[in-house]
Amino acid sequence: MPKIFTIGFSGKSPDAFTDVLNAVRVRAVWDIRLWRTSTYVPFYSGDNLAATLGTRYEYHPEFAPIAEILIGYKDGRITWPDYERMYRELLATRRPADGLAPDDIDRICLLCTEKSALQCHRRLAAEYIATQFPDTEIVQL
Repeated sequence: MPKIFTIGFSGKSPDAFTDVLNAVRVRAVWDIRLWRTSTYVPFYSGDNLAATLGTRYEYHPEFAPIAEILIGYKDGRITWPDYERMYRELLATRRPADGLAPDDIDRICLLCTEKSALQCHRRLAAEYIATQFPDTEIVQL
């Protein structure tokens, strides 16, 4: 049974972040942010993560929301229920899990910024992947 982890780096020090990933033996970190740079904490920029994680780092923009949805939600023009619906529709159109096999997703960790997965697209992306592979376990870190 594949297992997918999700993590948000907000509020985590680089050491705490890597300790959590190492503790659960993540095979690869999939960065699913629209923009993979972090002005506030440069460690979390894609190039830095790739160089320092100690595990495989991959950028997967096919799982990122489009700017219109993300910015609309952040500035309050889009409610969370609407964001969920729009993001799920985007995934249904993009079909980013097509071509993936259970081994491809086992022990990956979907990365985003938000501290909690409750109102973050990484939870929705993990749920989408799990619909493609029904025995998948999702663990929010």
